[in-house]
Amino acid sequence: MKINALIEELRRKDTRSVAKLLSLIEDENDNAEKVLKKIWKHTGKSYIIGITGPPGAGKSTIVDLLAKKMIEDEHKVSILAVDPTSPFSGGAVLGDRIRMSNSQKLGIFIRSVASRGHLGGLAATTRFMINAVEMLGNDITIVETVGAGQGDIEIVQVADTTIVIEVPGLGDEVQAQKAGILEIGDILVVNKADRPGANRLAKELKMMLSLGEQREWKSPIVTTTATNDEGFEVLWDKINQHKNYLGNNRKNKKRLEKIHYELEKQVGQKLFTKKIVQIGKKEMKKMVKKILRRDIAPLTAVERIIKE
Repeated sequence: MKINALIEELRRKDTRSVAKLLSLIEDENDNAEKVLKKIWKHTGKSYIIGITGPPGAGKSTIVDLLAKKMIEDEHKVSILAVDPTSPFSGGAVLGDRIRMSNSQKLGIFIRSVASRGHLGGLAATTRFMINAVEMLGNDITIVETVGAGQGDIEIVQVADTTIVIEVPGLGDEVQAQKAGILEIGDILVVNKADRPGANRLAKELKMMLSLGEQREWKSPIVTTTATNDEGFEVLWDKINQHKNYLGNNRKNKKRLEKIHYELEKQVGQKLFTKKIVQIGKKEMKKMVKKILRRDIAPLTAVERIIKE
């Protein structure tokens, strides 16, 4: 592969080249790392909006209608939608993309990304994919998670504004608080507000927020109904309010914390991989058998491996 030629095409905001880089990143191809190093200084210019919530909350529809509003306000938008992984192909199940009819008609760049078993609601490579789509020159990048569960809150380590979507009728709404989901939401959305129980859910969310840790930014609760486009002007307005609240100082402070987190994570992964290769599979198997026979304690084995 001609790396320099690909980089030149990326600098020209070529859509096919961005799609090619995204495939390299998703496949964990060695060339992806080379390209990402070269384009790093050209990235980081888009405002990142994270959309999370339980399966069936209508995340894709909200992303689609929000993107439409953004385009109407003359923004350039790209969308990364993390989908469940197909058990057959290992790729993304393209459910999110199918539901984004407005975005497709408007020519918005949409990429479905397979989670590939990675926990946290995102794919392991999502951060690098954001850098890739930023080469298109978009000023807004929307990232939709696969569907938030108790541990699926990694979106907060990526987004500048995190939107948590809830809907009435999915069971015990208190589970959202237990999962830590409410704590990460800069904006809370009660979608499908035409359903019974929507007002009650909004009141419960408001009560939960009042009982939680008090923050300078008070997370607003917005009700939306996708079938009649209700509430999306308000939601878009709240996003802009949060963006203005952050300004450059708060936004850069948040991003600094995220880069620190990501740097520690990447260094840890590199050191782990290096150590595993250094030890070799045979030695690891020997150590595992010793642990099984109770010849050595697991903690002692870890200490020996690190010292070797």
